[in-house]
Amino acid sequence: MRSRVTSRVTQRRRRRRLLLALLGILSGLALLLLMIMMAYQTGLSESAAERARLRADLQRLKEVDRILNEKLAVSQERLEGLAKTYAELRAAYAEKTVEGEVAALLELLKSKLEEGISAERLAFLLRNATPEADCGRAVETARLFVEVPLARGRPTNASLAEGRIAIRIEGQAARDEGGRPEAWFDPGAPVRATLTLIDGRTQRIEGVLPITHRLLLDDREYRIALQPAQRRGFVEVALQRCEPPAAAPEEAGRP
Repeated sequence: MRSRVTSRVTQRRRRRRLLLALLGILSGLALLLLMIMMAYQTGLSESAAERARLRADLQRLKEVDRILNEKLAVSQERLEGLAKTYAELRAAYAEKTVEGEVAALLELLKSKLEEGISAERLAFLLRNATPEADCGRAVETARLFVEVPLARGRPTNASLAEGRIAIRIEGQAARDEGGRPEAWFDPGAPVRATLTLIDGRTQRIEGVLPITHRLLLDDREYRIALQPAQRRGFVEVALQRCEPPAAAPEEAGRP
């Protein structure tokens, strides 16, 4: 009888321990589940906050992109306007700017005006200019001694075109084998010819012979050629006079 009672007590204790162990396990599982749910909820909250932050950042970026696109459009419009203005200014500059031979011609006209030649006379000459001048076959010639330091006492002037043009030529002295200067010029060295015109103007020609030169005087063109003469120390001067073309009827009465 006693052993039966003892066995029952033992079984009860075992069942109690088993129940307590089971309750402990269930409690641990419940606690673990609670922790997982809390972590999940926290993760959801953090994810929602992150998504909200990302959405706000995306909205800001869209706003920045919109502003930049507007500024880009304005800049492109201004750039196109500046390019158009630059093209217009360049075209206007090209129209008003002269270069090359035209610029040289304008400078020549300016210098002639400063010398006192009237604009009307210059315009008349330009209007009647032709590619080929009406030059006669007659050529006036002269032989002129070239002035050098050892021969300054000799006549070195010549008068051409019935006294309208006076010419004087200076050169560099030739040298002998010892390097000493001679009393005549070196035809291989540059010379300088000074032309004194009847109207008071002076023109200078420099270079190595032969040399050609053109000038206008009294509405005529004179062509001058210089070349070494066969006689030592001299230069042959040739002058050709070219008449202006016949004036048109409406120009004939102008001075």
